[in-house]
Amino acid sequence: MKIEDISVLVVDDSDHIRTLFAMTFKKMGITKVHYAADGAEGLARFNIDKPTITFLDNMLPKLSGMEVLKEIRAVKSDAIVVIVSAVSSIEAVQEAKARGASHYLVKPYLPSKIVELIHKLLNVEGSVI
Repeated sequence: MKIEDISVLVVDDSDHIRTLFAMTFKKMGITKVHYAADGAEGLARFNIDKPTITFLDNMLPKLSGMEVLKEIRAVKSDAIVVIVSAVSSIEAVQEAKARGASHYLVKPYLPSKIVELIHKLLNVEGSVI
């Protein structure tokens, strides 16, 4: 997959986190980026935008990340969804994986981890950053 073909959805209630993702994507050359600040909006955006990859916070207003993940899986079973959370317990990671998360990213993280995940999960061609 080429960078210009990637579309991303970031669902996080933190303006700061959304801004960090935006800066990382801009550096990577990813221009198709969509954002949502709560679970309900995130699910709606997923259905409208049909992103290549979704970064989904676990603790969200309106619908939790796990609820959104369940709904995404019902709509598109092969969707690539990365759960993003400050909770790093084995139980939380296992639950996310059991519900179909493609990966579990623990906050705080370096932007290089986002780049690495996109490269790994999407088989990105060429150099990234």
